[in-house]
Order: sequence, then C-alpha cells, then structure tokens
Amino acid sequence: MKTVVDGVASTVSGRSAWLSTLAVAAALAGCASPTSVDTGGDAGQGGSPGAPGAGGSSASGGGGSTASIGGSGAGGTTASGGSSGNGGSLSATGGRGGSGVAGTSGAAGQSGASALLVPGSGALLGAFVGTGTLSGFEGELGRQIAINHEFVSWTQDFTTLLAGLAAGGRVPLITWEAWVNGVGAPLTDIIGGTYDTMIMARAQAVKAFGKTFFLRWGHEMNGNWYPWDGANNGANLAATTTFISAYRHIHDLFVAAGATNALWVFCPNVASVPGDSWNQWQNYYPGDTYVDWMGFDGYNWGTVQPTSTWQTFPTIASQIYAGLATKAKPIMIAETASTELGGDKVAWIAGVLPSLKTMFPGVKALVWFQMNKETDWRIDSSPASEAAFVTMVSDAYFNP
Repeated sequence: MKTVVDGVASTVSGRSAWLSTLAVAAALAGCASPTSVDTGGDAGQGGSPGAPGAGGSSASGGGGSTASIGGSGAGGTTASGGSSGNGGSLSATGGRGGSGVAGTSGAAGQSGASALLVPGSGALLGAFVGTGTLSGFEGELGRQIAINHEFVSWTQDFTTLLAGLAAGGRVPLITWEAWVNGVGAPLTDIIGGTYDTMIMARAQAVKAFGKTFFLRWGHEMNGNWYPWDGANNGANLAATTTFISAYRHIHDLFVAAGATNALWVFCPNVASVPGDSWNQWQNYYPGDTYVDWMGFDGYNWGTVQPTSTWQTFPTIASQIYAGLATKAKPIMIAETASTELGGDKVAWIAGVLPSLKTMFPGVKALVWFQMNKETDWRIDSSPASEAAFVTMVSDAYFNP
C-alpha cells in the first residue's frame, strides 16, 4: 500500500491528505502475457510424418485459471514435438503432448504453476529496499530474497533495470506508475495511443530480456491518492471502465510485441477509499485473461495518523483476501509492513506466518516495504523487530 513518489508516500487510509504533496513529486515507484487465459493455447507443431509424437501444448497460450490443461498439440513440419505450453495457473499438470504425427517426441508441457512462478508450497519472499541497500538487507536476513521490487515512473525505461534486479536469480517486480513530471499521464491519452510508441518500445525490450518477471501497473486504483485511480477520474462507475480500458490497452500492446515473459499483477488497495459501491476493487478488474496474479497492498499504520488504529496482519488481510481468492489465481501481497507506534511490532510480525498457513493459503508471495518514511517500516526498526522477522523468514514456508 505504500508507493513512493519522490520520497513522498501515500497512506493506507485517509490518503486524500497526501494529494497535495503527491502533486509535487515525480515518480519512483508497474507485465504482459495472457498466461491466465481460460482455455488452452493453440497447438504446437509436431515433426514430419511418422509415429505420433508427444509434443507439448501451445508455446503461447495458457491453461485455465484453475486446474486446466493446456490445449493439445497438433502434428506439423519440424523434427521435434511442440514447444511447451502452460497448464492452469494453479495446476501442477503440464500441457498435453501434441497429438499429431512427429518425427521425434517433443518435450512435455510446462506446468502452469511453474510458468507463473507459483511456488509448489509456501510463499516467495520479496522486498522493496528503499532505505539502505539490498546487500545490507539480505545480510540482516541471512538469506537472499526471491522477489526484488522497484518503483518506476511512466516514462522511465524500467527495462534497463531488469537485469540488475534479476541478478543472483531474483525475480524482478516492477511497479509502473503513470507519473510524468509530478503529474499523472491522463488515462484517456494512454487509451488514445499517445504513448503507444513508448509502450511498444518497453514491450520489445521486455521480450528481449527473456526472463519471467512481475509487472504491476495502476496499483491501488481503488484509492483516492493517485492520478490513475477512479476517484481522480470522475469518481463514478464510468471511471472504473476508463481504468480497465487503459490497463487492457497497455497489456494488449505487450502481447502484440510478444512480451509474454511479463506476468501481470492486478493490485488494489486492501480497503477502498472512498468506500462507495462504485469504487470497490471488483469494478476495476480487467478480466481473467489480463491478470496472472492477484495482489493487494496493506499496512499497519498503528497510531501514526490521527485516524489510524493498530491492526494485526490477519485483520488487514481479511479485508480483501476472500474476494481475491474467488479468482482462483495466486495472490501476492505486493506491499506490507508495520509501524512500531501504537502496539507490539514484534507480535505483529510473529502473527504473519501462522495466519498465512491457516487463513490465507492462496498468498504465494509476500513483499516487505523496507523503508523509513512516514514511520519506520523497516524490519530493523528495533533489534527485537529484526529478530522476529529473521525468525519468520527462516521458516521453510518462505523457502519453497
């Protein structure tokens, strides 16, 4: 729930108070592959006439969002079976082999879970390190993180960061914010094609990068603190449609460029602000074929703000988890942390792992916001807090 805009962050609740500061800032802080399509992909091509091959299913299509199986392969002209396809996003079943004739057997289809970077058990651990260094943070943990998070502005070429973020086998998470020189890029301009050349350039570079990574565009769209959210685009149901059109437009350009190695993370705020019916996150959902991972941002603000109160991790996650889980996709907590003010941060951290195991099994990634800003969100805001966090992430659950 915390997005950085030139050192100014918005809050979980009461974010409207930050709009004036956000207008002054440029962005720090956004994946493209319809891997979560509802049906299997097109068939891969088998070899020249011969014995039936066992080629993989489609090279580009995905399985269903649950335990679907990829589309079956067909015979073709190459000497090997079809290239591997994707199974369902939560399925351990690989794509079916090609049913056409082939000179040799093809490779088995890749499982949907593997294609979407979903761990077989437990959850991936990630972090945005805004205060300090990644090496210092991992030194405190005594381990490497799996997801390396970075915020970028609208026109910043985030593709130049991908190789560095992916060093050591980490998976980049890019939060792509539509900030341009401290103001928002109008959604109507995005929809109308004003930025198509730039978007296509990013997509082509993503394809060239080749490695799978997470891309989060238009996060916290159900808040009232960003220029791309509904509250700042009409504050009505039509505003949610505008957001969806912009999201789909960017996504479709990535697909057209073949940038299928980017995984799209749809990430609302844990609570809608305002809480009106038109502003609920479901109204912004662009559709199953446009989303690979569901996500949410949620912080414990304690008594940092005059209107905020201490909330446990289960209390925060319970506000949105059940709704997200209905989409039968992996869930990422893309931003979370706790203050020290107003309660026991050590106990807060200690409550995360048990609740993930018992209450929120669909959460397959948790990304910490490691920064000292409106409050000290860092794991090492106190020695006791750091010790509690290290104990938590040493558990096998975060080492899938």
